[in-house]
Amino acid sequence: MKYVASLVALLYCCISISQTTTIPFELNGKISDADIVSGTASENPFKQFIGEWTLKNDTWIQNWGSTTDTLIIAKHHTIASQINTENSLLQIIDGPAPNGHIYWVYNPNTKVVSHVSSFGSIRIGNGSGGFDKDGNLHLKVHFEGEVAGTYRMYTYTWISRNEYVLNSIQYDKNDTRTGKFYKGTFIRIDPASSLKKEIEGLLAVLDDNSITKEKQLTVYDEHIIHMAPNHSAIANKRDLLTYLKQQATYGHADMKHEIIDFAKHGAVIIMRGKVRGKFYPKHKEEATVFETKNQFILKRVNGELKISSVIYNNTPIGINRFKYEK
Repeated sequence: MKYVASLVALLYCCISISQTTTIPFELNGKISDADIVSGTASENPFKQFIGEWTLKNDTWIQNWGSTTDTLIIAKHHTIASQINTENSLLQIIDGPAPNGHIYWVYNPNTKVVSHVSSFGSIRIGNGSGGFDKDGNLHLKVHFEGEVAGTYRMYTYTWISRNEYVLNSIQYDKNDTRTGKFYKGTFIRIDPASSLKKEIEGLLAVLDDNSITKEKQLTVYDEHIIHMAPNHSAIANKRDLLTYLKQQATYGHADMKHEIIDFAKHGAVIIMRGKVRGKFYPKHKEEATVFETKNQFILKRVNGELKISSVIYNNTPIGINRFKYEK
């Protein structure tokens, strides 16, 4: 069976996580990353790192020689995979620039971890290290672009299974601290939970009667396919705006979109949902209760999740008093 390792999901997380690319390969009976994250036993010494990570509270602290600065870096994103051996780990950092990747290999005979990394155009790192008795990782890494003879000591200290602290301290050729460092605390991302919140954010825009139709339109892809009951299919945002404004002339609806379930298939997300609410016709006091089921297809456009297509069924509760432009 093919296993698809998600190697770049340009986040600006840009999580938003923008465009993605994958490399399909055969697992040949080896356990997958998803199995390891869910608790399946693994001999990989890097197994705790496998998964997706972001900065806790978006906070990054650094000193590059003059002052210590605390930066807020929103949507930082790291994805780590063992690929297809149990003695290596590939990490891709695809959030805000500089983007890059880190590759670790563990030698089970010498217990040494080898490190190579590449960030931006010239920040190439290479080094080695190992694990302490508590499972924390220590590495000595030299970087292209930093003063000759200097190196950095990296420590990855585990707080819990879902949280670790990265600390990088620079030393000169005499093994004396230069004062330069950077550090951050990383927390594990639950991909399903994160995606669910993102989808819920889109649906909340659809339910918001306080914003303009133009604002609601921002959650749709330019080539949206919109299929409402008793109305011909709409195939672009311009026609959808006309439709939404026409519906507003008949009255308004207090409604709530809800997720029934969703699944990610490559770059496409399929969501089944329902909408419950009341429709209030203009110039009439009586409201009509309605509930519909729907199916959404979502995808990312320039890093942002958008509604690509949606189909609604007819309301099964009460009488559908919505009027539709023919």
